[in-house]
Parts: sequence; structure tokens; C-alpha cells
Amino acid sequence: MISILEKNNGLDKVSATDVRRRYAEFSDIVHASDRPIEITLNGRADLIVMKPSFYNALMDVLEDYDDQLRIFKLLTEKQEDNSILFDDVFSDEDRGDYAEMSIDDLLSQ
Repeated sequence: MISILEKNNGLDKVSATDVRRRYAEFSDIVHASDRPIEITLNGRADLIVMKPSFYNALMDVLEDYDDQLRIFKLLTEKQEDNSILFDDVFSDEDRGDYAEMSIDDLLSQ
């Protein structure tokens, strides 16, 4: 059987037609993948899909960064010299497996 997934240096791709015709196979591919998959329509990017656990992990990372940036902003506003050490802001955060990953690294998995 030929896979519907087109491997790519960026995101792997699949056509919207193949998704419509072979949804069960596409669903299995998405659930087995550790990265988002691009759905193309007429050869152009239309949607990006990912398994729920990847989406939830991504949202957790983004929410943590947002929280940390808000804290950083509050702390720098209170500083007279407007400087604070980066490690002081983020020292309490437990990012687990994502501790050493940038958002770009997370998305490129």
C-alpha cells in the first residue's frame, strides 16, 4: 500500500482529497506522528493538524512562556534599573521534557 503522506523537510504533507478518501488511514498517521501534518488543497497549505496530546503540550508550553513573560514584565517594571536576571524569573518553572526546547525545536519534531 502506498502511503498518503508526502515526506518533507518541513511539515509532512497530505492532500485534502486523500484525507477525504482515506480518513481512517490519515487519522492513524496523525496519531502515530510526533509532529503536526499539513493538509494541502490544490497543492497549497490549507490546514495543519496534530494529535491532541501534541496540541495540549504545545499549548502548555505557550501558556508557560506567556506567564513567564508577564512575570518578567512585572518584575522589570518594579526594578529601578529595569534589569533582572533571566534565571531569576524562570527558576521556579518545571517544564519537564520541554525544559531545553525552544518553540521552534518543539514544532520541528
